[in-house]
Amino acid sequence: MKSFSLRFLPFLLFVTAFLSVQQADAQLIENRENPKFKQNPKHTWSWFNRKKYWSIGASINAMNYFGDIVPQPYFTSMDLGYTRPNFAIHAQKRYRPNFSMRYSLSWGRVKGDDTTNIGPDKPRWEHNQFRYIRNLRFRNDILELSAVGVWDLVGNRGTFYQRPKRVIPYLVGGVAVFRHNPKAQAPEAFGGGWVALQPLGTEGQGYADEYGKKYSRWQIAIPMGFGMRYRIATRWDLAFEVSYRKLFTDYIDDVSRNYVDLGIFGDNDLARAMSDRSLEGGRRIDQLGLTFRPNFYTYVGADGRVYRTLEGFGNEQYEDNIRGNYRDKDVLITAGIHLMYIIPGQVRCPEPFKKRFRRHRL
Repeated sequence: MKSFSLRFLPFLLFVTAFLSVQQADAQLIENRENPKFKQNPKHTWSWFNRKKYWSIGASINAMNYFGDIVPQPYFTSMDLGYTRPNFAIHAQKRYRPNFSMRYSLSWGRVKGDDTTNIGPDKPRWEHNQFRYIRNLRFRNDILELSAVGVWDLVGNRGTFYQRPKRVIPYLVGGVAVFRHNPKAQAPEAFGGGWVALQPLGTEGQGYADEYGKKYSRWQIAIPMGFGMRYRIATRWDLAFEVSYRKLFTDYIDDVSRNYVDLGIFGDNDLARAMSDRSLEGGRRIDQLGLTFRPNFYTYVGADGRVYRTLEGFGNEQYEDNIRGNYRDKDVLITAGIHLMYIIPGQVRCPEPFKKRFRRHRL
């Protein structure tokens, strides 16, 4: 998941932005040294008035997630069958020939389910079988507010109506704050409805000091990506954009670390049921046709009761009793279509049109 290209993408974005600004400043200095500047400075290239403008728009995207509840422990193993919609509204201001700032509000959903990791079209290797035995699932609605810089690889030094009618590639990068709330369907014994997982502390959070505090539903993300924009009318642009979000949480799916002693949950039977679902509903692992046979074991919990469960997921190569992989944070990816409408500011009439208008009036 930590590939070379993703690791160095922030550096490439910074270099691109720096070179774009340097290019624009060099052009401004060149214009100021031009003899025509002193004769008619108001028609010289400037970024204080008419060449800055706002755009508003919306986008519809496909949203995917990579984390612990995916078929295989590789970045490319995202289950496209769980692609969900993402909608956003945008306000964007152009500041320089190659640089704009975009402010967005978006909502989207991600989803995952261990029970889909085994089937006629899925390879029955041990990682899939451990995940299937784990039997976890979730969905998460994500509300995000972001501010990103947009670096056009082809600049426009004119006004909005002078921008080239060609495909313009661009890079994006910035910061976002989002609120998430992972949920899962409770067992039938608890009504089968969708319940929020964070308050339950399914990995022991909030029940004992050794498990730490409950994770926050407010998080920070670093969006970065690329796109291609095309002018479809004087004031309309259409773009296709792919965005990757680096997260600082591993709990988009409410899964990160080890199974915990089920006795710590006390009287919270729902938290206990959502924490370990491997034997939910009397599942018979020996009747699932798996080549791997996990071991059953029993133990006396912190509350003095006896619990029966299975070996933890990934037991063949990680530490014992693992529920998820805390080594890598979760990832969100969006890809979709953006439609933007330009709101022009003060537009000065070009001098040739002024002369023609004067002659017409005379």
